[in-house]
Amino acid sequence: MSFEQDRSVNRERSAIVSGGARGLGRAAALALGAAGHPVCVNDTGVDLAGRAPDPAPAAAAASEIVARGGRAMASTVDARTSGAARRLVADVEGWAGAPATIFVHAAGTLRDGMVHKASDEDWAEVLGSHLSVAVELTRALSGTIRARRFGRIVYLGGAAGLVGSVGQAGYAVAKAALFGLTRAVALEMAGRDVCVNYLVPFAFTRMTESIPPVTDQLAAYLRTAALARPDDLAALLCWLCSDAAAGVTGQVLGARGAELALWSQPRPHRSLIDEQGWCADALSETALPALEPLLVPLESEFDLFAAPPVAVMQRSTI
Repeated sequence: MSFEQDRSVNRERSAIVSGGARGLGRAAALALGAAGHPVCVNDTGVDLAGRAPDPAPAAAAASEIVARGGRAMASTVDARTSGAARRLVADVEGWAGAPATIFVHAAGTLRDGMVHKASDEDWAEVLGSHLSVAVELTRALSGTIRARRFGRIVYLGGAAGLVGSVGQAGYAVAKAALFGLTRAVALEMAGRDVCVNYLVPFAFTRMTESIPPVTDQLAAYLRTAALARPDDLAALLCWLCSDAAAGVTGQVLGARGAELALWSQPRPHRSLIDEQGWCADALSETALPALEPLLVPLESEFDLFAAPPVAVMQRSTI
């Protein structure tokens, strides 16, 4: 696969990749760098739980982009506040000589816990890293994107945010909110060459490695999870940030190894009318029998993706 595009154009379109030092974020940063974009690798370097910040991962990813002939800067700014996000955006423009109009949001931490057991700190950390960073950087970038009438935003979401996941309420809530952010920003930017999309990735990362095989279902999932690698998504991420993706906006795309999927989105499935107004008896006797066959089962992401991923046979070198 090639990430070659019009480099003369791409040099004028700098990119910010939050969580860009590891996993899916790193794959996106390397691909965008290879396509000629000046890339800011924004990563605090914290561990999976959001502790022990370390500047080394961001510096290493930026150095790798430069070693491959690209332009990159490393930033450890924690962009979950509006002031920090604005400073980061200004720093990138000053360094690149061009404002950032491309944003891939891959940052996020994990504090697993049932909804009634996770602490205030757990909720704040997970919502902050996944959601607040996305919101604040989007706010900081949106003025320039609107004025230039060009932008590409990709939020890395998750199946847990669309179908739920036991023991990951904070993570699921944050990823669900990113879907709402995708739709809202896409609608607000309609009429411009601005594409805002939500990507549901399946790849073997440190988050996947942290899943405990507490059930036979999870154990089976983990046995084949490594067949889907972060680099498999690099071409898709880069394409979504390119001119070729013009018009593809407000979408939910899934990617797992060699598999690409378009997800459905919430829409009214069936409507019933009672001109007298619905009462309890009518709901039980009329509405429920009509709607029950259409009710969505309680399935987790591991129910939906029980089959092993299809591995990419020839991986690209970014």
